[in-house]
Amino acid sequence: MSTSKLELVERELPGALIIDVVGELTVGSGTETLLEAVRRHVASGRTLILVNLSKCRRVDSSGLGELVTCLVTATRHDAVFRLTSVPQQIRGVMKLTNVLKAFEVYETDEEAAKAAAGNQGAS
Repeated sequence: MSTSKLELVERELPGALIIDVVGELTVGSGTETLLEAVRRHVASGRTLILVNLSKCRRVDSSGLGELVTCLVTATRHDAVFRLTSVPQQIRGVMKLTNVLKAFEVYETDEEAAKAAAGNQGAS
């Protein structure tokens, strides 16, 4: 069994890469692996990255900082970075720390991907 408190599971929807965060996005849990994954994918030309937090048990200030850094990294590479399936407890922490409003948040991966597809046709 892995001693890591964080696991990232990558999967795809048409036009989107989804990264499932499983475990804790906290200091000492290997939060930098999320940023490394985002950097790798935007460098390879990905334009839509969805981070699904449905299996994330806990986020601390280090994890919030990592999410913000991922958002900035994606934006600098002309990619879209969205959060999906954010648990109520984590949503509350993000709102309390005023970080929530920086992100586009969707209930499901499919909604986020569909919204991105709809925006591509807009001018």
